[in-house]
Amino acid sequence: MKTPSIARRFAAFACDLERADPEVRTAADRAMLDTLGVMLAGGAHPSVRALAQATARGEGRATLTTGGRAGAEAAALVNGTAAHVWDFDDTSYTGIMHGSAVVLPAAMALAQETGSGADALRRAFVAGSEVAYTLAEVCTHDHYFDGWWSTVTFGLTGATAAAGCLLGLDEDAMTSAIGLAAAATGGGKAVLGTDAKPLLVGETARRAVTLARAAGAGLTGPEDAFEDSRGFLKLLNRGEAVEAELDTIGRRWRLCEPGLLFKTSPVCSAALAAIEQMNELMAELGASVNEVAGVHAEVPKLVHESLVFPNPATPQEMQFSLPYALACAAIHGRVRFEDLAPGAAVSPQMSSLMARVSVKRAPDLSTDAMRAKYPESTRLTLTLSDGRSATGFCGMARGMPERPLSDAELLEKFHTAGAYAGVSLPEVDIADFDPVVVFDNAVGGVVSQGTLKQA
Repeated sequence: MKTPSIARRFAAFACDLERADPEVRTAADRAMLDTLGVMLAGGAHPSVRALAQATARGEGRATLTTGGRAGAEAAALVNGTAAHVWDFDDTSYTGIMHGSAVVLPAAMALAQETGSGADALRRAFVAGSEVAYTLAEVCTHDHYFDGWWSTVTFGLTGATAAAGCLLGLDEDAMTSAIGLAAAATGGGKAVLGTDAKPLLVGETARRAVTLARAAGAGLTGPEDAFEDSRGFLKLLNRGEAVEAELDTIGRRWRLCEPGLLFKTSPVCSAALAAIEQMNELMAELGASVNEVAGVHAEVPKLVHESLVFPNPATPQEMQFSLPYALACAAIHGRVRFEDLAPGAAVSPQMSSLMARVSVKRAPDLSTDAMRAKYPESTRLTLTLSDGRSATGFCGMARGMPERPLSDAELLEKFHTAGAYAGVSLPEVDIADFDPVVVFDNAVGGVVSQGTLKQA
């Protein structure tokens, strides 16, 4: 008997998925709430509003985070861009990717268009997330290190599966939709530090809706789009695959294992451990920002390749700058929305602090064993003007699955995002909420009251 194609195996899983176990439902609800919060904050960002004005034409049933309604494709584009514009959305280390920012906007737009309820949306979100994260583990981290931007290369397949669930595709149509996604995907990490990064998250969510619609209309896709000698694995993954991971889909839930990182600052996740360690060393030495004479950071390969702007000139570059993140930590204890607002500039104090930061890639932190346990760790040495110094290691930042944010902390982040956009959000019970209702009720306040603060 012939082994089913990867596309069909993903399709069978997505089509057969019914009500997820309570642990998976909880993980999905936490991820959806977190994504809604950063999406609402993103809706007040000028670049997202400009995108909505330029692209969201016509009418539809899907709510735009910038206000008003549009068709599902336009909503997925705008809301997906908003979900990632602050780089405050969750991270999965299956593929070093931001899955929720792609999957949820596509799924929610179609849930609104089709009038689907919270259970159908949650099912689609779980299906899409698990497909994306399983594909990531089939390809391994080498895919990311080869230069592919895994958020879009894996996210398109996952979001298309989620969209197919809400459109009610059968297994054959879902297989075509996933095959279309596999054949259509691409995207390189050259986007870091530019508007292309959040924009392509939104564009990937939009394409997922279109591809699922096409399959639902009867258009076929290549069933062997992953395995073909001219297909996904050959072109985007050196022809390599850990096929054993395919057998675990639906048995090991990647939303729970390894789980997701929920960020505590709106920057690349690679900076979070360093921010936390900086705070600890300053507290240990009883230091003020004016006493900082030097900071030396030793980081693994993943951090070194992600934080690529030692002297950032724009807010987009600041999100991928370890010296900037450490300077913000020294001054404010974290990176704030205000530190990355459009028009934000590096102040003389920031510039002086950044000049005292050195960064080195550490081989001992870059081994396979360390990457599996501590993918974005930092070893930091802080030296003060009086000669005192201290060194510390942070293997995983707060918010990592092993150090999870509590529901109360996640809700605090949700409300902080709303407050920055200028709106007081309603109280939400993570154990029992409808993402569409929460989003619809919140958007009006963001649009009518929202203003971005300058640094």
